[in-house]
Amino acid sequence: MTEQARLYGTVLYELKLPETMIRTCECILRENPQLAQVLESPVIRQSRKETIIDRVFENPDFSRIMRNFLRKVCEAGCIDQMESMVRIRDEKSREAAGILSAKLRYVTEPDAAEVKAMKELLCKTYGKNSVELSMQEAPELIGGFRLRIGNYRIDASYATQLRDIRSRLLENR
Repeated sequence: MTEQARLYGTVLYELKLPETMIRTCECILRENPQLAQVLESPVIRQSRKETIIDRVFENPDFSRIMRNFLRKVCEAGCIDQMESMVRIRDEKSREAAGILSAKLRYVTEPDAAEVKAMKELLCKTYGKNSVELSMQEAPELIGGFRLRIGNYRIDASYATQLRDIRSRLLENR
């Protein structure tokens, strides 16, 4: 992700546009790669790109503000990073609402009580109102789990423990 995508993602958050408008725009660009290619092309004049934006993203579904945002993103040459911009906008929205986003990878799925306890601990530890926990089965961990919170990772997997033991044994040869 580029710094430009971070900047425009922050702007997108600050515009406070309706969720459905942002999701629809993201969907249109993702499902129509030719549209993104045209809007990204240095061969096509900016005025032509703006006409295309006005036709594709017209009222009542899209506001003038959204179209102007897309024009600026297009002019900056980073329309192909729209998904990253939306991801940054989503992170900022969750942060403002006091929601912690975490990802749990496991071998054995935790039961509801374990998930609840984990969420409560994370809320208390990070001072958040709630936790948005995505969960994914990962048999390659052999046992245990990995929990990712932003750039922080808690690795309590057997696979990592076995790798570390192997490394220490090889060091002591």
